Amino acid sequence: MNSLLTEVGRKLADRWLSALVLPGALFVAAAMCGRWLGHPHALDTGRLEDAVRGLGQQQAGRPAAVLLAVAGALLGATGAGLAVQGAAAVVRRAWVARRPARWVARRRRRAQGAQARRGHTLPARYLPARATAIGDRFRLVDQRVDAQYGLAVALAWPRLWLLLPDTATAAIRDATTRYRAAAEVTAWGMLYLLLGAFWWPSVPVGLVAVAVGQVRGRSSGAALADLVEAAVDIHQRPLAETLGIDLPHGRITPDEGARINDILNKRG
Repeated sequence: MNSLLTEVGRKLADRWLSALVLPGALFVAAAMCGRWLGHPHALDTGRLEDAVRGLGQQQAGRPAAVLLAVAGALLGATGAGLAVQGAAAVVRRAWVARRPARWVARRRRRAQGAQARRGHTLPARYLPARATAIGDRFRLVDQRVDAQYGLAVALAWPRLWLLLPDTATAAIRDATTRYRAAAEVTAWGMLYLLLGAFWWPSVPVGLVAVAVGQVRGRSSGAALADLVEAAVDIHQRPLAETLGIDLPHGRITPDEGARINDILNKRG
């Protein structure tokens, strides 16, 4: 038990250090630069050296003050990291949002125009209906599974997850981690953009972080959606068998899908 607790504690400490303290410490350092330099002297390295030297002289011979300063820096870094994790949740919700409606309408018109130029026509249910491509990729999982199998992913997924082999769950967890990390990068970028109100060099850093987060969010979101859809395609039979649904065609059809939905809805 002691070894287990030690291992858990080590992993928690590693996660706290890598996810909160290190990026938070960089932000605290940037915030201090903003405080000392401001806009007029944003890139004045001499002024920065003087400020750091003055801070060191103030703390010289005062170990208690040094410890307090280190503790304050760690608390500030951790606080910034926690704030970013909260902001990342908002970012993920924004990526799958249905509004603003004008954005959705604009994306739908673009998709229809592109299809018209290719001479193709998409079913209405496959046209964009979310504000971002990330949101539409997740929505399409539900639409495509419903069209093929008649299954409601929101109902079936929690049960299917319990039946997946370890290799499948590990791949989905890894994709989920990358997707969440992309949202956190975007959130850090937003925080640096806010800091730009006091120190303009943080603005390009924030813009780059937001752009990188968006690109990673789109690719990792697509990978996660593909894995979820693949899990339904490959492991649908165990779900039907567990629920006592016969599959005369060897797979779930809309008829069996409707019966499964009815069972999962607890309609009797």
